[in-house]
Amino acid sequence: MPGFLQSLHSLRLKCEAYIVRKYANRAQKGGYTPELPTQRQLIEIPSRDIDRNIRIWVYPHLDWDRSPRRPVMVNWHGSGFIVGGFGLDHVWCTEVTQELGMWVIDADYRKAPENPFPAAVHDAEDVLRWVATRPDLFDLRYVAVSGFGSGATLALVAASTLRRADLGLNIRVPVAFYPITNFEVDPAQKRPLQRERHVPLSVSIIRFFNKCYVPNRDDRLDPRVSPGLGDLESFPDHVVIITAEYDIFAPEGIALAESLRNGHRTVISHMVRGANHGFDKDRRTNDFERQRAHAYFVARDHLDNALWAVSLGPPQLALAGAPVDAERLRNLLTSGYREDPNRNRTPTPTVGL
Repeated sequence: MPGFLQSLHSLRLKCEAYIVRKYANRAQKGGYTPELPTQRQLIEIPSRDIDRNIRIWVYPHLDWDRSPRRPVMVNWHGSGFIVGGFGLDHVWCTEVTQELGMWVIDADYRKAPENPFPAAVHDAEDVLRWVATRPDLFDLRYVAVSGFGSGATLALVAASTLRRADLGLNIRVPVAFYPITNFEVDPAQKRPLQRERHVPLSVSIIRFFNKCYVPNRDDRLDPRVSPGLGDLESFPDHVVIITAEYDIFAPEGIALAESLRNGHRTVISHMVRGANHGFDKDRRTNDFERQRAHAYFVARDHLDNALWAVSLGPPQLALAGAPVDAERLRNLLTSGYREDPNRNRTPTPTVGL
């Protein structure tokens, strides 16, 4: 495409993305306010680019002040790789840290069309590399990843392709809520498991999202884009995939789960009945709270089993007491940072832990 036409095409995508983001922001209004008491702290960590940082919410476990070193889970929000959503997963993150006694990192990532693939994957990798620089806080032998929608795709990529890189940590289990695992198939060819009551995601909208995130169609075969097309041997022994009955992406999530199970992985594939893509964030539905509570319980239970089954057992949780010393927690998180020697360079894939 000639340079002038390419510029016009890029401008059009950015204008359309702006409109989509405005609509999404209105739909998500109020969803960023934590529903549960939380001690989370917002900090910025270095990316591979010298002049750019990545925002993360850090959810400390209840005993962080006396016994900081615990397993950690890194989470990525849903966005279609275009819209915002950073901070929307506060209920899931809070429940995990309080119920399982572990750290949770809720991480942001760059969005398309301004930053197409592989920007989001690079940000996900950079967050994991930052985690690896803090063995004083995080038990790097027991790391989990999770995500929702596009964030679930990143979690599966982290637990497969990125897991084979020399990250300096051991990803034991991904928890993927309604992931997109195959970008190569056109959205018009995707069908939900239950069609009668399906509320369809617009094919044109999904195509637009795909065009923004992966403009080069050849890249859609890359396992960093479509984790369902990657090497199944890259995944850890435990995998949790939560799908929704009316979601057009459910069949590909279930197909990946079956393939992994046939590859002798311990796979939990749970479908939420009567639910659509993004069901846990859609407050307009009557079953919103019930569906969310059920899905989170199933995922949390199996996350618990996968992590503690290979460790010395869950720690004794401290009872919630006095309010957290926010300044002390922030100092703990931001001090003692060791510069990652891999910063600002592309790592060479090797077999991980």
